[in-house]
Amino acid sequence: MMTSISFVFTYCFMRIFTFFPFAIVLIGCGVTQPVRVIDQGTTQAAVSLGGPLIPFGGMTVPTPYLNLGLIHGYKENLTLTGNVHTTMALLKNAAFDVGAATRLARESNGWPELTAKGQLYFFSDLERLDNARIFPLLSVNASYLLENSTLIYAGAEQLIQFSKPQYFFTPFAGTQLSLSDRSALQIELKWMASNVSSAHGIFRGTGAIGDHGDVGIFFGYTYGLSR
Repeated sequence: MMTSISFVFTYCFMRIFTFFPFAIVLIGCGVTQPVRVIDQGTTQAAVSLGGPLIPFGGMTVPTPYLNLGLIHGYKENLTLTGNVHTTMALLKNAAFDVGAATRLARESNGWPELTAKGQLYFFSDLERLDNARIFPLLSVNASYLLENSTLIYAGAEQLIQFSKPQYFFTPFAGTQLSLSDRSALQIELKWMASNVSSAHGIFRGTGAIGDHGDVGIFFGYTYGLSR
């Protein structure tokens, strides 16, 4: 069973690399977590699965890219995050990210809550440690709380690539539904690298819009480890 799963993951990523350069495909693979800062002293476990659309078995499916992480309310208005990109291990790569989120404005009088987050992504080929790469990413989202149980949100990510200097702009929108006082489910759409032409060559994407970028679908789940 595990051999079959590994084959599917590896095959999908081989297909991805046909369409997108390394930075575009991997950096944006994850839902926005947290959408809002969490309470000081609390910790959540987080799972994210999904990615850009790819052809597989005659269908178009989201990439099965898996992240496992933690979210911790370090201070009242500072939430720390960290994720291990577990799928990358199948490709003999190490990958993780760390970040911090802060509230820019509370939801009030019809105005949404604004949250900003900065992240650093680290990738390295385990067989060639001299091939390590670090990518900074900044995201901002606006969110509304509906009926005390559902968040709807939209925002954008900005990634900088240093090895071959370029930036990638990714708008996104999603919803987060509380399942209980500890757990929540999340669904998010991204137009990944929307400023990059994907009409020809390795940039050609299955879910391109106007020959730019690629649409990604992501699913997330959080579970409170402390209250």
